Amino acid sequence: MSRNLRLTLALVLGGALLVLAACAGRDQGAAPQTAAEPVRSADWIAALPEGPTRRQVVLGCTPCHQLGLPVAHRNTLEDWRVVVARMKKIDDDLDLALIPLDAEQLAQWLSKNARMPKQGFSVPVAQADIREYPAGPKKAFYHDMAVTAGRAWIADYFGNKLYGVNVESGAVETYDIPVNVAPGKPGGAHQIDITRDGMLWITFTKSEQVMRFDPGTKEFRVYNGFEKGGNVQYFVVDADRYMYQDAGGGVWMTHFAREILSRLDPKTGEITVYTTPRTEHVKEKGVHLYAAVADSQGRLWYTETHGNRLGVLDPKTGKASEFDMPEPWSGPKRLAIDKDDVLWIPELATGKISVYDTRAGKFIDRLTLPIPGDFPYGIRRNPYTGDLWITGSGSDSLYRLDPKTKKFTIYRLPRAGAYTRTVSFTENGDIWTNYASFPNFHTRGPSEPQGMDTGVVVRLRPK
Repeated sequence: MSRNLRLTLALVLGGALLVLAACAGRDQGAAPQTAAEPVRSADWIAALPEGPTRRQVVLGCTPCHQLGLPVAHRNTLEDWRVVVARMKKIDDDLDLALIPLDAEQLAQWLSKNARMPKQGFSVPVAQADIREYPAGPKKAFYHDMAVTAGRAWIADYFGNKLYGVNVESGAVETYDIPVNVAPGKPGGAHQIDITRDGMLWITFTKSEQVMRFDPGTKEFRVYNGFEKGGNVQYFVVDADRYMYQDAGGGVWMTHFAREILSRLDPKTGEITVYTTPRTEHVKEKGVHLYAAVADSQGRLWYTETHGNRLGVLDPKTGKASEFDMPEPWSGPKRLAIDKDDVLWIPELATGKISVYDTRAGKFIDRLTLPIPGDFPYGIRRNPYTGDLWITGSGSDSLYRLDPKTKKFTIYRLPRAGAYTRTVSFTENGDIWTNYASFPNFHTRGPSEPQGMDTGVVVRLRPK
């Protein structure tokens, strides 16, 4: 079902009227919009003065949510002090160390420089049929998603449940996840991905576990024994967007808080730890070894988001090397690799895509997203077309990038605050994602001034 329907949501915050657009199941015209464009998070960020402080604000806040409504609409120094103190407390409580800036200096800088634009940035958008599927409760956090076995899967970070949405009917299956935590405590479901045999895999940052879920038998296999306090983060993926498995069948993952990578033997459960140059030489959680991909030689290329580095581990030698990104505080995030072993690296804090040729050993290009102020969280390569899909996490958008022509196509998502982290693909051409803001209620529909009532999986069908 497709409805040519445009809805507006007017929110009054702090005495100012802000109009946000949201659409359900809409067709999107491929021409510049003539009506006043709603203000989005990217517009607010673009209005800040460029420099190290702005980049650190983006690096400190946008890994969890947009810097738009309701966070960014503040007028006084005291207002900003309250917001910064609250965010720093959450950062400390979750033990993430995302916000290293001095709280008072940051509040003063925001009070001086932060202004909400009157109108958003207008761009041509492409046509798509977009459908949303509810799954899971409102007070939850759904970091990631993947599609396999005719289901779009999301997991609740705090509630320790797995939800499978039937891609045809929207019917939802619910499974309790056997995490090793006390009742009521979060297991920390983080990345969800699949291996070539269709198995679903999940990392758990809090319970320090990895699990494999068989969509056929509905059974979990639990893997324990990972580095304590390491914060299991992301599986290493390949150019086809599957989890990378080496010649011995091993799967690999990064650890956010210890600057290490691990190899897991799925048959025996044996875990092997590999160190990097910063494993023993930086303050805990100071660098954030993040995502990783495997090239055709089996080398593992990884990003350090706050360390601002790109690294490579050669499993044959067990040695890793690293080098700086072209610009400071760029924030390399969730990268992709293509069939030519070229890396496509989203820079969270700059709105750019760095392109690195692993065979030549050099950066060969740097692209700028067409929406100023946007922060790309992740890139995924579509194995069926070769296109690269980028999350416009600050602009309520998804981008499709043709790697040959370097042309971007923009698809707007239906809701205000439509923060996304990844995409998944099906052979029929559908693109899948989910709204992944923490907190969940930052994403809003026209009838939801207090935020979404559920988790939401999104299917985008380009036209």
